[in-house]
Amino acid sequence: MRAVFALVLSLALSGALLAMNYALFRARTGPPSASSERKVTVTTKRAVRNAPPISQPPAPTTKAPSFHWRALESADYAVYAANLRAVGCPERTLRDILLPDIEKLYDERAKGIEDSPEDNFWETADQRDARQRQRDAKLRALELEKRALIQQLLGAELSYEALKEQRSAGFGSALIEILLGFTDTAKTDQILMVFSLREADARAHLAVAEGILLDEDITQLHALRDRLENDLARVLAPLEMEELRLRVVVLEEIDHLSRRSGVNVSGAELREIARLRADTRDVFAKVMNLDDEIYSEELRAKGDAAFQELLRRYVGPERFADVERGKDDLFRGLFQSTEKLGVAKTALVQAYESRRAADSQARQIRADQQLSNEERAILLGALRAQTTQALARSLGPVGFDAYLKQHGQQLTNSLSMPVTRQRLEVQRTDVITVK
Repeated sequence: MRAVFALVLSLALSGALLAMNYALFRARTGPPSASSERKVTVTTKRAVRNAPPISQPPAPTTKAPSFHWRALESADYAVYAANLRAVGCPERTLRDILLPDIEKLYDERAKGIEDSPEDNFWETADQRDARQRQRDAKLRALELEKRALIQQLLGAELSYEALKEQRSAGFGSALIEILLGFTDTAKTDQILMVFSLREADARAHLAVAEGILLDEDITQLHALRDRLENDLARVLAPLEMEELRLRVVVLEEIDHLSRRSGVNVSGAELREIARLRADTRDVFAKVMNLDDEIYSEELRAKGDAAFQELLRRYVGPERFADVERGKDDLFRGLFQSTEKLGVAKTALVQAYESRRAADSQARQIRADQQLSNEERAILLGALRAQTTQALARSLGPVGFDAYLKQHGQQLTNSLSMPVTRQRLEVQRTDVITVK
């Protein structure tokens, strides 16, 4: 009975002790506050797609072989060009690489032909000429072979020398701009290339003919002229071809039709005059310097006369006279030296007529075999004084002084005896004596 009572008492004391500890814990910490925040930290790993397991070592890599241009070179030009194209070489760069190389090769071969043994002293002139013709024929064949190779490799008829001239500084850039300013750079290069190649063909043919043109030679020169026109037609549209013809005429034939020559024409008038001239002359034969070879003198004279008549009708008699004076250097000298001084047109015309008449008389005096040198000198001196007075009256003091400053020496020389070596030595001795 006493053992049971002790067990009950022990359990009661243990429960009281637990209740007391719970109460103390609540009193120390207190209830949770509504304003407190929960701080949560999240760690995320970036997934790498197709990443190898960490435990596996990375696969070994092989180093790519280094590139060198020598790997593309070949003794065969066709293989060399194919290798360059295979690595993506642009066509313009390919051209710039191959053309100089081909030119160097064929220059060496041409030098071998030109450096052939000299003529023997016992050979006749005909034999030496025949030997030279053989060399020329070999050089021409070599040139054609080079062109064929370039055509095969680059798909176009090209000339390294022509390209070099086009790219060189001062290759008539202003003139080229006037002539071909209506086209883009690519077409300009093609046109200049065509002109250069066809001119070279014409020169080669004329060299072989040695100035004696047979009917078959004239036929072949006509064919070269037609080939030039056809080549240009493949580059230019019809309207561009017409523009080219007119611009060539302006530069080659009617460049004197400008205000600097005392001729006032508008742009529209100049274009129409150019068209009239292009219709009465073979422009492309003129460009190739073949008009004298493939057309007779009579036929060329008929074309010139037709143009003059068409021009006179178009501009009228008075302006036609201005055009004719504008061709003469004598009138241009008078006009340009007095242009800004207000000299009247009638005074300029009068001075020009006096100057031209004096030149004609001076030629007659110098050609007169019945006169002695002393008589010629006296007559020319009188003519010079007379002409000087006439010019001074026409131009006025200011205009005459301006003319003398620019053309006084030319006036004196044209109305004097020609300076011979003997007279020149006398003049030098006189100068030394005076000093």
